[in-house]
Amino acid sequence: MKLLSAILFFILCSFFVTSMAKPVINKNHVEVRNHSSDDLILESEKTNFHETGNYSEVQSLCHTLTLKHPNQVACKTMGSTSEGRPILYLVVSKKGALTPKISSDKKIPVVLVIAGTHSGEIDGKDASFIYFRELLDSKETNNPLDNMTVLWIPVFNVDGHEHRGRFQRPNQDGPFEQGERTNARRINLNRDWILAQSQEMQSMLHLVKNWNPSVTVDLHVTDGLRFRHDVSITVAPEFGGDPNLSKVAQRLLDNILASVKDAGHSPLGFYPRLKDKEDPKAGFIKDVDSPRLSHTYAAIRNRVGILVEDYAWESYAARIQTCRDTLSAILKAISADSNEILQAESRADSDSGKLGGSTYALDYEANLSANESAKAHSIDLLGYEYKVNDPAPVVGGRIISYDLSKKEIWHAPFYNDVQPIKESEVHLPRSGYLVPTAWAGVVKPYLDLHGVEYRIIKRRIDLNDAEIFQVRPEDIAFDSASFQGRQRVSLKGEWLSKHISVHQGAIFVPISQQKAHLVAHLFEPNGPDSLSAWGLFNTAYEISDYIANHRLLEVIRWVYEDNGKIKEVYGDEFANQIPQMRQEYEKRLELDEKFKLDPDSHLDFWVSKLPPQDPLLNRYPIIKVEHLSF
Repeated sequence: MKLLSAILFFILCSFFVTSMAKPVINKNHVEVRNHSSDDLILESEKTNFHETGNYSEVQSLCHTLTLKHPNQVACKTMGSTSEGRPILYLVVSKKGALTPKISSDKKIPVVLVIAGTHSGEIDGKDASFIYFRELLDSKETNNPLDNMTVLWIPVFNVDGHEHRGRFQRPNQDGPFEQGERTNARRINLNRDWILAQSQEMQSMLHLVKNWNPSVTVDLHVTDGLRFRHDVSITVAPEFGGDPNLSKVAQRLLDNILASVKDAGHSPLGFYPRLKDKEDPKAGFIKDVDSPRLSHTYAAIRNRVGILVEDYAWESYAARIQTCRDTLSAILKAISADSNEILQAESRADSDSGKLGGSTYALDYEANLSANESAKAHSIDLLGYEYKVNDPAPVVGGRIISYDLSKKEIWHAPFYNDVQPIKESEVHLPRSGYLVPTAWAGVVKPYLDLHGVEYRIIKRRIDLNDAEIFQVRPEDIAFDSASFQGRQRVSLKGEWLSKHISVHQGAIFVPISQQKAHLVAHLFEPNGPDSLSAWGLFNTAYEISDYIANHRLLEVIRWVYEDNGKIKEVYGDEFANQIPQMRQEYEKRLELDEKFKLDPDSHLDFWVSKLPPQDPLLNRYPIIKVEHLSF
């Protein structure tokens, strides 16, 4: 009887503790207390934050939260991975705004929270489960879920998450096993927002198109640098986007940083890029990201993007706490400024329709000139003593080493005078861009993925004021190595006015639309993430036919000797220019010793004078149009 009484007493006490206690995470010691529901306890909590659960845990928790909060949570499938795994996301709203229409009718922002893009950097998954579990259980009146709808993706890179290993994040302290950075096809998902090569990103863009989130929050972990700041937070737009939206984004960042600091952390409001990777005191550079990344992609859609980077060298327990507190600060700041954010985005959408005819910068960088170096202001960062070894022990070379037992303040110059890159400044067409019929099948899938407005040409159109971009062959540079499985290319040339005919099936993309910034980045060839830069038009810059040297010698002799056969082949207009060509050639032989001694240069000279054998070679396939009416 005494034994039975003792057992009953133990069960009652266990039930009482289970129902009343809340989770506690301490950065120095993590104690997992019991929760209101055992089936919502994470593997990370059960293991004192030494490990993280596999994807089956995400699937279980997704459905469990829906069952527990049926009017506030919906568990949905966004798509599938290249290995066939489902990508789950949760729609969370205390007000039951679980569809795009309801969120729009209630005039509340939709916030997209992404974790596990780089699935070795998995802090965001466990931190967001802990935080949203807390918000859903909370009865407090200042709950940010009262004023927004959250689209929450616990793990974006699901295949990478399941390809776990102990040594896949060598610059990171825990968890015991980490996922891979890339997906199963070895594509980095956070470099895929423009090209959308992966099934995962195609599903993501479909979700973004349907829900049109006001703010995108992407949760990551830093690489490499050792210091004592436990999180860096970056917002976009900062440069080149709508100026009013940039002001709102900066105010949002200031509020987030203040809240994170009040929670006991040491945040940075920029991603720490080193001027000299082996010497932090040489300076830090204000980094500018291109649209292939999530937060910048949000910005060229006239929306706010936030990139969170936890500090890799903190323990996994500490990083989860940091990520949880940062996410809390972000959602509360969005809730407090939701009206201003929505109004600024609405104005930006309207103003985008007025970009036609303007000068537009596609890329920016910090000024590192000698004058800027002299006036760069100093910042203080929380660091450690370090030594620049030159030569480094054992391996030689110049490599930094840190003394983690000695804290230090780094007084370092900060290069944050960000300016447009001159070569990236372009004149946007007043009307829009034309995609010729032959290239329509290449371009159209990207317009559909990104939700860009366009029209299909139904009949032949003759244009007198079209502009084509003629690429200079000496200024075409193909990357020597592939990136994201693509051979990227950079090029230079000039826009020339031409009379052209466009046939049925061509595509017209107006610049006067809400996604005008995105349109410019897709079609202007010098953009860092243009379709051309990603190599989609490389065949336009490839020589497809050659003149054999013996035939070339024959033609050159005809030209040089003013043979009558030249008129038969090339016509009177070309033949009349021969004396001037011969004079130019002989003058170069006389004045340019290097040219004189190089037979290949002699061939190139005469080839450049002949009428083009391939008139479309090095012609960029997208056409600018100043005026077009249907």
